[in-house]
Amino acid sequence: MTADEALDALLGEARTGDMRADLITAAKEAMDRRERNTQHGGAVIAALVEMGLSYRVIEQVTGIPRATAQRWAIPPERATESD
Repeated sequence: MTADEALDALLGEARTGDMRADLITAAKEAMDRRERNTQHGGAVIAALVEMGLSYRVIEQVTGIPRATAQRWAIPPERATESD
């Protein structure tokens, strides 16, 4: 994937033509998406655990490694308390 393809995927019509500014904006957007996806994914994984699925089964059916699933499923406020 080229930088232009990544910019199109992350910014689309919002590209300004200023390569440096677009790259910075795209990097911020990528991080925002990562944080949102982790939160959303964690909520979904937590729901699967509440339904009785083990982390091993979650790994098998989703491809998300067990350690990642376990980390995502811990609510941020609980993770902060244990640190």
